[in-house]
Amino acid sequence: MNYKILDCTLRDGGYYTNWNFPSSLVEKYLSVMSKLPVDEVEIGYISSNTVDDKGLFYHLNKQYLRKIKKSLKKNQKVCCMINAKEIKNYNQLIKLLEKNYLYLDVVRFAIDPKQLNFFFKIIKKAKKKFKRISFRINLMYLSKWYKDLNYTNKLLNKIDNNIIDEIALVDSYGSLKPLETYNFFKKIIGTNKDKKIGCHFHNNCGLALANTLSALDAGCYTADSTLKGMGRGAGNAETELLLSIKKTKKINISSYDFDELLEEFEILKNKMKWGSSFSYSCTAIKGFSQSEMMDLIQKRRLDTSVALAAISSKLKKNKQMIKFENISLLSFLKKNNPILIGGADSFYNEGQIFLKNLNKKIPIILSGNNAFKNFIRLKMKVKNKIILILSGSEIKKIHEIKNKNFMKKNNINYLIIEKDFLSDEIRKINKSSIVLSESVALNPLHLIGKLLIKLKVKKLNLAFFDGDFNSEKGKIVMEETEESLKFIKNNLKVESLTKTFLKLPVINIWNNDKLLHTN
Repeated sequence: MNYKILDCTLRDGGYYTNWNFPSSLVEKYLSVMSKLPVDEVEIGYISSNTVDDKGLFYHLNKQYLRKIKKSLKKNQKVCCMINAKEIKNYNQLIKLLEKNYLYLDVVRFAIDPKQLNFFFKIIKKAKKKFKRISFRINLMYLSKWYKDLNYTNKLLNKIDNNIIDEIALVDSYGSLKPLETYNFFKKIIGTNKDKKIGCHFHNNCGLALANTLSALDAGCYTADSTLKGMGRGAGNAETELLLSIKKTKKINISSYDFDELLEEFEILKNKMKWGSSFSYSCTAIKGFSQSEMMDLIQKRRLDTSVALAAISSKLKKNKQMIKFENISLLSFLKKNNPILIGGADSFYNEGQIFLKNLNKKIPIILSGNNAFKNFIRLKMKVKNKIILILSGSEIKKIHEIKNKNFMKKNNINYLIIEKDFLSDEIRKINKSSIVLSESVALNPLHLIGKLLIKLKVKKLNLAFFDGDFNSEKGKIVMEETEESLKFIKNNLKVESLTKTFLKLPVINIWNNDKLLHTN
């Protein structure tokens, strides 16, 4: 049977680069693709979102698509994807396609099967206007429904071949095995001979290539793959390996050119750490979101066990129901509204004058390891009560905690830590200075917000929440903090005493007598 290979390196790989790629790498990629027996090249997304910070390959435009079209062979199709979550109605889709359709051959939508009816109606209207474009659907979360053949057939029967040219079935969690993949695709393709069915496998368990080969052997029409398997989370089936197994005779390119390109992607892989792993395998088996695991492992650098516990906790527990042990130790927070200090370097640069002039009755809460490090760098003895809050495995980053006199030596009065991360060193500290939370790797702002609400504190001041705009880890932490703020603002009055990336009123400490100490 004839089958096609669709390389989606720049689209799926963009999850690691925020859809930014060096122009030299892209030129080399397109040149190599034009010489390989790759039938279709998915370059990235086209998007109507105007407020994100994603790069060119999430926001492809007509001018660039034209350039790409010229760089590939005439018979190679230029593909892009549209994030279905961004499309709310037909007019929105039409407007987006009108800008770009001249140089697009294929447009794909990744869709939750539950949303199929809604999007199919929209795509049906768009097909009437853009007849030349091949519209396709990627049906997500295959591992959740592949065992129910009746459900699968019902899904496929809803799709009109005159509207949707191909349907890719996506193993979003990367948990399928080769034999069950072969058996499933053989049965589904056998009962839906009028449909062109493709596949897209993730590599959580190291089986993306094996599953892809199984699907092709079962009669699959199109297989998705990426160079070096680059893609969201654990990545995808490797284009170079798929070609070497399935299309070796058709490869007509110097090994030097191809190898040189693969070496550049290998460098990216070593830097960004995609690929199968214990973490992603556990994610697949448990049916957890690989996007969330990717954020926790790659960006927040949590241990595997911590990341799994964090996701599990988030799914099982109502966020409103967190319990605290020894919370009464902090009842003094009711009398004076505390200040939560963020981890920005500006605290070290400006903190001395800030703390020196701060009213001694105001409690200070240090939010995490960075805030603590900056505090001890200041080498200040303050009379304010100091509380240190540590979330997740942050406690491992504080080597000073091994000292039995840790708290006294560093002017810390109280610790707030999550119960699951109690270390032997912490257990040696007097229990009358420790408050325990049953949460798991919760954002510190969210955690302190819940604690203050329990204590019926009315107001929280923030300081030195500058935000880190220069790293992926910084950006994800900022997003989490913004989400936490939304919850807190429903229950607490929140203001900032310093410049911040958060949407908060900024109060000038030097014009506020309540915040300043008087001699």
